[in-house]
Amino acid sequence: MTNKNKIMLGDLDLTVREATISDAASLEQLMIDTASWLKSRGSSQWSDILEGTDVHGLNDRVRDGEVFLVLDAKTIAAAFILRKTASDWDQKLWGERSEIAARYLHRLMIARPYAGQNLSKKILDWAHSETAKTDAMPLRLDCIADNLKLNALYQDAGFHKIGIVDGFCIYEK
Repeated sequence: MTNKNKIMLGDLDLTVREATISDAASLEQLMIDTASWLKSRGSSQWSDILEGTDVHGLNDRVRDGEVFLVLDAKTIAAAFILRKTASDWDQKLWGERSEIAARYLHRLMIARPYAGQNLSKKILDWAHSETAKTDAMPLRLDCIADNLKLNALYQDAGFHKIGIVDGFCIYEK
């Protein structure tokens, strides 16, 4: 039997749990680390973080029970937002489709020591499985259109590209 709060990563047995306000500092650091790593790779994604703003309002998402941590014991291996409703951003990208019940995945962050081990795909599978238990299918996400690696990851994880809006690919599964 599979535990809904577990992700296996090689020999590691990772735990998924909702973030709490006490996780805020660690989450913010992971977000800054991820944004810095993206910038070092030539990406402009998440540049808002390095400019001192967060368009996704991480603290509000924590308060609303929409941020999840993936833990290796007490170490944060990854984190992500799984929104229960469309944000202003989602409404802009998805247009009329955003009026249909769905979940929206944002800010998928992998701590560098856990990168390159297929953790992102496992998190996408976990988020899809959790979404399937609700009346809010499909699971949606987006990424900048010129990030070929991220687009390939989403397609390999079974997400279907719906289109490109304002330079962002939108996907659902």
